[in-house]
Amino acid sequence: MTLEGIESLVYNHYGEAGRLAENINARLEQVGYENQGVNERPDLVVLNQTQMPSVLVEVGFINTDADNRLLDERFRETARAIAEGILATVWSAA
Repeated sequence: MTLEGIESLVYNHYGEAGRLAENINARLEQVGYENQGVNERPDLVVLNQTQMPSVLVEVGFINTDADNRLLDERFRETARAIAEGILATVWSAA
């Protein structure tokens, strides 16, 4: 099975981590990545051992040339999209 795009993993889809992941994914989709959604993964230590909202963002799947090319050609925009998704979540909570 070959997937393309981005996926964000969270401990719990509801609450601040879910909103954070949705905001990040939406901005990465604007860069040109296919949005594979937000998925709960409570079994991942990097997500279930934190005391704050956390998101594991998977940007591009290494087995697709299109994703590799997009990441290479639009790396700065990809990084900016992640930052903007974080800021949008923080600003909406203020």
